[in-house]
Amino acid sequence: MRRALVAALAVATAASAFAQNPVIETQDSGVAVRLRGISAVDANTAWASGREGTVLRTVDGGKTWSNVSVPDAKDLDFRDIEGFDANTAVALSIGPGEASRVYRTQDGGKSWKLALKNDDKRAFFDCMVFEGDNGWMLGDPVEGRYQVRTTTDGGRTWSLQPDGPEALKDEAAFAASGTCIARANQRTIIVGGGAASRAQVSDGNTWRAYDAPMLHRIPAAGIFSAARLGNGVLLVGGDFEKETEGSAAIASFDADGGHAIAPLPAPPGYRSGATCFSRSLCIAVGPTGMDAFDAPANKWLALSPIGYDAIDRAGMTAWASGDKGRIARVVFNDGSSKQPQASSSK
Repeated sequence: MRRALVAALAVATAASAFAQNPVIETQDSGVAVRLRGISAVDANTAWASGREGTVLRTVDGGKTWSNVSVPDAKDLDFRDIEGFDANTAVALSIGPGEASRVYRTQDGGKSWKLALKNDDKRAFFDCMVFEGDNGWMLGDPVEGRYQVRTTTDGGRTWSLQPDGPEALKDEAAFAASGTCIARANQRTIIVGGGAASRAQVSDGNTWRAYDAPMLHRIPAAGIFSAARLGNGVLLVGGDFEKETEGSAAIASFDADGGHAIAPLPAPPGYRSGATCFSRSLCIAVGPTGMDAFDAPANKWLALSPIGYDAIDRAGMTAWASGDKGRIARVVFNDGSSKQPQASSSK
């Protein structure tokens, strides 16, 4: 099954959008803070978030970015944002205790409503993923279990699930790009590192843990991002304290609970975020650059030496965000690639 998994990706990629190089447009965000949250809504609309309570929005393809930051939130670090449209978005801040929060806007950031404030000093929010109004949030382990919260009303209210997946001692998720949780094939997938690099998968009833052939080290190495790829996910990560050390794998989960996780060549550095434009084209980003995986050649292709923390796409357009207010728009003009089923996975 593993050989078939990699072979299928290679065949698909042979006719992919690699035939046409992407255009990477650096943009002026108007801020200098680190932006680890990014959400692409369509070819013109995107949201970004980061330190000092910062939230940004564009509705003109990134020609201009409006600062629509959450009021009185200078002490918060918004590591994840999920944009539904030009007016509606949900932003997640990270940190111990009350620093972990969720805010929601439905007027383009003119006003924000606090939807959830963490009241457990042991808890720590990490990342979110949405499919329509249904959402899933991952938090670090408390009493040996990851915390998983869900929403059915677009992030207005959240419920803590009673039986989150078990965590190993010194295992945790990384709030590096808002992509430590994903949805694929009607399953929820969470990833983490530290004591082990594992993907844990739920069909809505039970969780199953799968070891991934990727770097792990307490406290800095593991899987940082899961990007939906067909019925599975592309996994990327590495060691954030050793930025030249990266790792990657591809995982697939079938309807009967079967799985396959196959290693991929290591990208040229730690990668904190990834997105897949189609079944045949994925891009990963990290502090040392941006790369795309060329399956027929079984190697990573360098797209830019400029570092980014997060990336998200809508159709064949994506935005990447990073340190010092850095934002770039990535565009493939070839629209012939078959798109995956719609999902909002940062």
